[in-house]
Amino acid sequence: MAPPPPAIPRAALVPAAYVAELLTLLGEEGIQPRDVLRGTDLKPQAVAHRDALITHADQLRIYTNALALTREPGLGLRLGARLRLEHHGVVGHAMLCSDNLRQAMHVLVRYTALRGFPLGLHFREENRIAILSATATIPLGRLYELVMEEALAILARGLPPARGPVMAPLEIRVDYPPPTHHAMYERFFGCPVRFNADAVEYRFSADTLDDPLELSNAEMRRVCEDRCELILARLGLAGGVVDRVRNELLAEPSRFPDLDTVARALRMSARTLRRRLRDEGASFRDVLADVRKSLALDYLERSTLSVAEIANLLGYEEPANFHRAFRKWTSEGPGRYRLKLASRAQRAHTAS
Repeated sequence: MAPPPPAIPRAALVPAAYVAELLTLLGEEGIQPRDVLRGTDLKPQAVAHRDALITHADQLRIYTNALALTREPGLGLRLGARLRLEHHGVVGHAMLCSDNLRQAMHVLVRYTALRGFPLGLHFREENRIAILSATATIPLGRLYELVMEEALAILARGLPPARGPVMAPLEIRVDYPPPTHHAMYERFFGCPVRFNADAVEYRFSADTLDDPLELSNAEMRRVCEDRCELILARLGLAGGVVDRVRNELLAEPSRFPDLDTVARALRMSARTLRRRLRDEGASFRDVLADVRKSLALDYLERSTLSVAEIANLLGYEEPANFHRAFRKWTSEGPGRYRLKLASRAQRAHTAS
């Protein structure tokens, strides 16, 4: 029987995409999903859904089971190597569209919490060495090594591609003794690894920080960061159903899930979700309209996206539908609203 995982609050939520990848990895060893999920009320088909959420408690129970079941060493390294930016939702898209690695690092550090990682990341530079350090934000117990391995492997294999040199590590430091599979570390990272260090650190050359990224896109990065900021602003609230629905609507950069999809992500029926929203004086349509309005006003003020591009980002198949909705919100069209903002900014500039 697998030992119990660390005791943590059940309120924290994590995208199930990470566990789905773990089930695939262990499936290649012949391990059945039901055995990996034992001790939770999760079903394989629910975890496989791209919009599903699970608790930290369930995630760590699954990791505990996985460690007991796997016959291969370096589970954290093997799992982290499979995770790509697309696993990280809007945060991954924001990194992918960053101008350079320096900008991508700041996106990663600022928004890591949005993806439910039980780690805090910090970034600094010392003598032309860029350093990403990781610290646990919840008790991890015997899973500490696995989680740190996974994080370091993601940094090594899952960051956005640059046009110049890749972000190859110069040195890896971990604050635990060499595991039985310690030789796997240097083969995996291709650099010296220091065990029993004072911190967990991924060190690479700062000379690569300003290398342009292959898929940089300033406007799309702004779109993604705006969504991340809106979610961050809600994290400190009470966490009612309205806030949880809003966060789900903001979780991807260019699509809005429907009510059934959001209900599945929140692990309740569509009927229950409607009732819970009604209890808070809202409806799914109200929350979606509020999110669209907030994003529309922000895009018109802070971006150079055309009205048609904004309509598309907000999920309107026809720009005319966006125009009608915007007039309902503000009593004027989006083009006129943007002109008024520009005129107001020009007067303020002239006055100064």
